[in-house]
Amino acid sequence: MYFLEDGITGWYSTPDLKVSTVERGNGDGAHDVPESIINYATRTVQVHVAAMGGDRGETLREWDKIRQFAHRMVRLRLVDDTRDAYVDGMFQLEGPAEWEKDWMQGVFTVVCTRPEILATIPSTGQMLPVDAGGRGQGGLSYNQKLLSTHWEGEPNNSVSVLKYPDLSGAKGLRYPLTYAVSDGTLRSNQLVLENHGSSRAYPVFTCNGPMPDGVDLVVEGTGLWLKCAQPVYGEPLVLDSRSRTASVGGLDVSRTLEQRGFPVVEPGGSITVTLRTAGSGFVNALVRDTWM
Repeated sequence: MYFLEDGITGWYSTPDLKVSTVERGNGDGAHDVPESIINYATRTVQVHVAAMGGDRGETLREWDKIRQFAHRMVRLRLVDDTRDAYVDGMFQLEGPAEWEKDWMQGVFTVVCTRPEILATIPSTGQMLPVDAGGRGQGGLSYNQKLLSTHWEGEPNNSVSVLKYPDLSGAKGLRYPLTYAVSDGTLRSNQLVLENHGSSRAYPVFTCNGPMPDGVDLVVEGTGLWLKCAQPVYGEPLVLDSRSRTASVGGLDVSRTLEQRGFPVVEPGGSITVTLRTAGSGFVNALVRDTWM
């Protein structure tokens, strides 16, 4: 199978605009269109190909290697210099009207209902719950059953002693309290997602339990808050920013979303996401550089 010099079309251009304009009654042009409604139709990518064998039978067998993708969703991947990206779509093949004895050429088309071109290799990261790993990120906890404390020493310069059958005499808080100053590094319950493409990217969060109280995510500095009350145990909870849905095992559980601040990563931008959930599971995040 060969790619012909006619190459590939529909890859480096944007799809057709999916915007209706209304001409002005007076004056030139049409009424202004806000950026928020500028959207695109499906992407159609065409590749010119040829099959050539040692005889007619071998050529037909080579051609059938393309035809086998009928009734299937296909992935078209293109590596151009250092950029490695793909599109997914429906397959269509236009064969030759005429052909030589051992040569056939045509065009196969991929119609992509999702018009974005996505990086083959994603950016990924993982967040741990605030109380995982015993790092103390969950802060202070009071009024726990069977636990009591008293202070010993001088006021404002004392030792808090924890009373418990197995912990009697263990030292607790020392007053006055001092706090570590953040050096700007990310904590284990945070990550940064970047998009080096030319169109907005949509992160996907895969939440692995146990997280009995659901998942609570915030995007720092944006006011976006994504919170889902769905308990997470054996089957992961998937939060998809593009479809703005929550699902478990392929079943939609979006009704359990309490806050729907699904984040996007603007082209050439980044976001910082913080996991505020208690539990002992973890959340994997995935985003791909995206082009339109």
